[in-house]
Amino acid sequence: MKSAILIFAGLSLNCSTAAAQEPQAHPILSREQFLSYAAGAVVAGMYCGKLELNADFFLGYEYATGVYPPLDPNFRPEMARIEKDAKSDLDSYCKMARLMFYKGNKPKPLAAPLLVDKQ
Repeated sequence: MKSAILIFAGLSLNCSTAAAQEPQAHPILSREQFLSYAAGAVVAGMYCGKLELNADFFLGYEYATGVYPPLDPNFRPEMARIEKDAKSDLDSYCKMARLMFYKGNKPKPLAAPLLVDKQ
């Protein structure tokens, strides 16, 4: 009995130490952040010729949260605002969108992996 308690205590200590050493998970996007980022990525997909939406990320986020940007009432006004800003300087906007959302960035995109190369 005494050895069983010692083994259990040792395992508990090892598990808590291992949990403390795990790398921190990436921060989860809030609904508002995702809608804003999605609007920016959609605009980039429309105007930045070599980029398209990363359907896997969008579907995964929708599956996990139930948020589907085209049906959200805040999405269209945000997209219209971003589109207006993007049209004023498309070259700069496309460079910024690639930095923020392009899945192929190393080590990772600044915001979320919402864009990929066109197939």
